[in-house]
Amino acid sequence: MKNDKYLPPEPTALGFASAPTEIPQSYPPPSYSQHENPPQGYPPQVYSPQGYPPQVYPPQGYPQQGFPPQVHPQQVYPQHSYPPPQNYAPPPSQHFEPPPTQSPPQQNIIFVRPSSWYKRTAMNRPQSNVLTPASIIFLTGGMNIAWSIGFRHQIYYNVSTHVSIAWFIGAIIGAAISAFLPKAIPRKVITLFCSMLVLIGGIVNCSTHYNLDALEANLYLNGIANGLVFAPTLALAGELAVFYMRGKISTSIEQLSFNLGIFVQVMLSSGYSSSSYHSAGYNPERVSGIIAAVLGFMGLVIGAFLFVESPVDLVASGREQAATDALRRLQRHRAPSDQTLAQLEEHKRYVADNERLSKEKSFRCATPAFIKLCLLRGLNAVCISSFFFEMIYRANSVYLWGQEHFILFGACRLLGSVLASIFVDFLGRKIPLLVGLAGSTSFAFAAGSEVVFGYRNTETWLYTFQFFAGLTFTISSAYLSEAYPLKVKQSFISFTYIIEMVVFIIIGTSDLIDEFLYIIGGLLAAAFFLSIVWMPETRRTTLRGAQQKFRGFITCCNNFNESS
Repeated sequence: MKNDKYLPPEPTALGFASAPTEIPQSYPPPSYSQHENPPQGYPPQVYSPQGYPPQVYPPQGYPQQGFPPQVHPQQVYPQHSYPPPQNYAPPPSQHFEPPPTQSPPQQNIIFVRPSSWYKRTAMNRPQSNVLTPASIIFLTGGMNIAWSIGFRHQIYYNVSTHVSIAWFIGAIIGAAISAFLPKAIPRKVITLFCSMLVLIGGIVNCSTHYNLDALEANLYLNGIANGLVFAPTLALAGELAVFYMRGKISTSIEQLSFNLGIFVQVMLSSGYSSSSYHSAGYNPERVSGIIAAVLGFMGLVIGAFLFVESPVDLVASGREQAATDALRRLQRHRAPSDQTLAQLEEHKRYVADNERLSKEKSFRCATPAFIKLCLLRGLNAVCISSFFFEMIYRANSVYLWGQEHFILFGACRLLGSVLASIFVDFLGRKIPLLVGLAGSTSFAFAAGSEVVFGYRNTETWLYTFQFFAGLTFTISSAYLSEAYPLKVKQSFISFTYIIEMVVFIIIGTSDLIDEFLYIIGGLLAAAFFLSIVWMPETRRTTLRGAQQKFRGFITCCNNFNESS
């Protein structure tokens, strides 16, 4: 077969049988894909690097087509001006300090004070229960104070001076030991040990009859127990009591207990005659020994089961959970409440403020309070000393053992103390103090003027004087529990107590004249005017606020804002 595919066309009658088309054809045909290989015999396709379309070649054997060459103008692209390169180095490091954190404002009131007296008493009863063993010890101490200043059976009236001041010497020994006791010794151990001393002294006293050696041993043991427990108890009373009952708890535990013991001993010594003393072998000293032994045993039992350590000491030692549990128990909460946590935060602030004070600065801050309270406690010793027993004895001109005169003396003193304990958190500390000082000053001068006229109506003035004295000096217990800085609190309370005992000894060993009443009146008048500017009002304040108010001699210069 003849393949005429690539032969020139044959001429026919009408011309060429087949002529090339008017439209130039390009190879490969459009049906072929440019990405596929062309059929064999076709020239290879060449692609320019500029991306132009491929050139079209005419088929072989065909005449060269006269197409004018296509001129593609070269495109001129505009030159773009780019910005100079920038320095992309990291910015210099800057020191950013966080904003200072502001501590939350401190509240003046720890929590809401219950409006009902019954609710306040019932809620805070455990705080008094903790201090009951010490209150029992102070009651027996009051009995021995009354015995030492003269309220004893007449058979002991002429005992030696050493025996009559033995209790005060023992109290000084105990207080001196307490001032330097390390804080590592728990207060519960101290309280139980002192209760044991009271128990032993009571057994010694009640197991003998008219035995001066046994009586003196009892006085020393009881005095040491009272002096040893005094400072830890007053410090503990201020630390565990809620701020709205601190005055009541501290006054009722200390001065009210002492005055109650004085009243009990006055009743015992006034109820026995000389004949019954010798015939029955049953004397007031033996009865007081039995009472002391029973009370000492009660103190051991109560202290062993109900004692709670100070939450302030627990916070200071880093035992926060134990402090929370102690606060919960002191207010009969089954679980820590908002009140418990608020009290815990206040104790933390109190400890933190005192930790910033060095021992030297704490000593300087405690000095003004020490001078003020030594004046009050020294006057307390003067107003219940053996001098007033002598005044009442001379006013009656005869031995009135078993009569009601001495009982009135003890009852008036106790009544003033009871009223002060009731109103110390209602009226405050300063108002009862000033009223008591003014009244005792007036009746001291009135009794002194009656002595000049032969003791006429002197008893009445002396009894009224004791009422106002009890009202005045009961307030000092509240001040002692809150005045001194934490680091030196126990030591300074002990030193204040020692000064009081020294005044007892000085008056008990001195021969005083009747005009001494005028001296007492002058001292009380000076204390009245000084207390106006000296003594602060610490009612319903925290321990931090009360401590700040005692740091200077002038009260108006020591106003403390707890929110600062």
